[in-house]
Amino acid sequence: MDQRRARALDVTIPWTFSQATRVTVGAGCWRDAPARVASYGRRVLLVTGADSLRLLGIRDELDRLLAAAGVAAMAVTVPGEPDTALVDAAAATARAARCDVVLAVGGGSAMDAAKATAALAPNEGLARDHLEGLDRPPRALLVAPLPVLCVPTTAGTGSEVTRNAVLTVPERRLKRSLRDERLTPREAFIDPQLSGAGPLRLRAACAFDALTHLIEAFCSTAASPLTDAIARDAMPRALRGLRALAEGPRRGLAPSAAEDLAIAALAGGICLTNAGLGAAHGLVAPLGGLHPSAPHGAALACLLPPTLLINDAALAARSPDAPARARLAEVAALIVGPGAGVALAARALTDLRRRLGLLGLAAYGVGDLAAIIAAPSGSLRTNPVTLTSDELRALLTAALDD
Repeated sequence: MDQRRARALDVTIPWTFSQATRVTVGAGCWRDAPARVASYGRRVLLVTGADSLRLLGIRDELDRLLAAAGVAAMAVTVPGEPDTALVDAAAATARAARCDVVLAVGGGSAMDAAKATAALAPNEGLARDHLEGLDRPPRALLVAPLPVLCVPTTAGTGSEVTRNAVLTVPERRLKRSLRDERLTPREAFIDPQLSGAGPLRLRAACAFDALTHLIEAFCSTAASPLTDAIARDAMPRALRGLRALAEGPRRGLAPSAAEDLAIAALAGGICLTNAGLGAAHGLVAPLGGLHPSAPHGAALACLLPPTLLINDAALAARSPDAPARARLAEVAALIVGPGAGVALAARALTDLRRRLGLLGLAAYGVGDLAAIIAAPSGSLRTNPVTLTSDELRALLTAALDD
């Protein structure tokens, strides 16, 4: 039975839940990662952002800890969102160095690049051969990926606990996923001191990414009682963290707020893996491929409010008594208080985005809405209601506004 119909009829839907990553959370816990790396092998591919280690001031200490653990490191940097060429080159580096484990220290781009590299290093073929949604079915990974450990330095993507890696295919101006259960990182070290120290706009964009994961997974047709419980705890954390960013000092973040955002990002990764997402993520993937200058999290900050509005209006028109509308109302109550409604919640999120200095999509040159609508990602499949092309266009149009 179709998931939307089953929910409308209040029929129990079979569900599964997976969380394979060993997670350590706490201030300073990143320093445990090198010793844990040594338990998987002595030759590590270290994947980092271009500047994150320098800006955080941890590069020398990381090198010392790896050396003390008896680990030889080969470094690869990820200057932006990873593409297929970068991952192909990183996999060749890992093979040549005979690496037996991959350590990612960075944001979502570094972690996705690390996971894709770990998949390709022991397997044949190029990155694009293994991606979903291109011209042919993705090539299977015949050999298990190298083990991956993650130290996220941002609080947003949740990539440290997901089983896919998102890559740009530059010649097609697309973003697509390399997906395999075995891509799930073995261990993750969630240190709020790292993720709470970046530039304000980066932290704000990442926090909106985490919030969107949680809201869309909560409203997804594949939500389960377990993902609901996680999302209900984590959505207020993401909102508290975003408000703290908007109200607090421009540098640094109170430890409690940084921890809220770090846990929200982790929870978002767990929820999206098990429940799927919705229209905002369905559109942000093609949008990012067509407009690489639009940061993923900042684009989601623009897409989330109209997604709530369009979904609510579509449900009101087609299924006014659907349980999904009650979920949207619950989300709205978390954002602005009981009984306030989805429209007021969407306005509050837009106001928060603007206070944090995140621009509308028009600022990134987004204009060809038809091309975005023509190539959505699979996240649309678990949106709480099937949206028409006109509704998707209205959603994107609303997100253009500054």
